[in-house]
Amino acid sequence: MRVRLLAVTGGVFVLGSLLSGCGLAIGEADGAEGATQGPSVAERGEQEPERAVDDEHELVIVDNGVQVHEDCANREVVVTADDAHVVLDGACGLVKATGRGTTVNVGSADKIVLVGVDNEVAFASGDPEVINHGRNTTVVEGGSAGA
Repeated sequence: MRVRLLAVTGGVFVLGSLLSGCGLAIGEADGAEGATQGPSVAERGEQEPERAVDDEHELVIVDNGVQVHEDCANREVVVTADDAHVVLDGACGLVKATGRGTTVNVGSADKIVLVGVDNEVAFASGDPEVINHGRNTTVVEGGSAGA
C-alpha cells in the first residue's frame, strides 16, 4: 500500500510525493516480505570472497550447507557460507565468520572475527582476540575441534 502524505503549512495544503513511483511505503518491504537485513559486505567496505580457496595460507568456505572437517595448519580461515558446519583441528591464525547460521569449531585461533548473523564459533584452547560485530553471534570456549 502506498500512502501519500498530506501536510498543512500556513493554511495551504501541500501534497507530498507527487512524482509517480515515489512515496512512503508503509507495511511493505522491498524484496523478501518482512526481511530485515543490515548493511551488506560491500556497504561495510569489505570484500566478500567469491570462490572457495584451500591452500597452505588460507581456507575460504563459500558453499552453503557444507560440512568441513580439516586441519587448520596455521591458516587464515574465512567462512562466508550459510548454514555450514566447520571443524578445524589444530591452530589457526584468523578465523572469520561472515555467513548466516554457521557453526565453526576450532582447536585454537589467534583472532576470531564475527560479522555475520546467527553464527557460533567455539575454540578448544587458547585466548584468542575476539571481535564480534555480528548479530546474534557468539564465541565460546569448548567445541568439538582438536587442539
